[in-house]
Amino acid sequence: MGLLHHDVTLLNFDDAYPWQHKLSDVADEWIDLADIAEANLFCAERALTEISRRLSARTGRGITFIGNGNYHYVTYLLLSEINRPFSLVLFDNHTDAKRSDDMAGVLTCGSWVAEAAARLPHLRRVLIVGVSAEQTLCLSDAQGKVVLRPNAGDPQELLSAIATEDVYISIDKDVLNRAFAVTNWDHGNMHLRELLASLKALVRQKNVLGIDVCGELPVTPVDVWLHADQLRLNERTNLAILQSVMCA
Repeated sequence: MGLLHHDVTLLNFDDAYPWQHKLSDVADEWIDLADIAEANLFCAERALTEISRRLSARTGRGITFIGNGNYHYVTYLLLSEINRPFSLVLFDNHTDAKRSDDMAGVLTCGSWVAEAAARLPHLRRVLIVGVSAEQTLCLSDAQGKVVLRPNAGDPQELLSAIATEDVYISIDKDVLNRAFAVTNWDHGNMHLRELLASLKALVRQKNVLGIDVCGELPVTPVDVWLHADQLRLNERTNLAILQSVMCA
């Protein structure tokens, strides 16, 4: 049991991480994706193909920091690399499982979970933790794979809801109370301590194939000074997440 790989990869879609100096210092690899068009919120097929190509060339398969939550669909590509039965444990204030039949060929930050459940043959179950009540109305679960938990609760209860030994963990910091992170999406109420306890339990008792984190605050270079406190807060939470899974 434990985290299979400990390398840290930063994805650069929108310059979220150059301002997080401590996190940048521990990164093993950077992948630049900022030049890819049609990738923000909605990802066209040609953009998805190029992102997938660049990800496939990376040297590590451990912990990936994606950037802004608008790019959370990248998790779909990371999951598609897994070739054995596994469960996805997603900490998120949103289900990201609303399929849109009128946008064929486009993967979005709001549909990637539904697409993963429908298309990835090795994905056995999706456990979404921290999702708000109103977001359950946006759930599309034709495959019957998705289980919702309003909060993490007792880590042992969380573990008992996972049907496989192999898991992949995805974290959107909008699941947290705004005291612990600031994103450009509406937030849940999870305490950072609750998230970290769940992560430690998962790493100690499951075989964790990979982890990703998103939920950075998009800030233009000229406005960095206005949002310095929020950027430092997000970095502290990123480092706390990293430490919890590395030292579990």
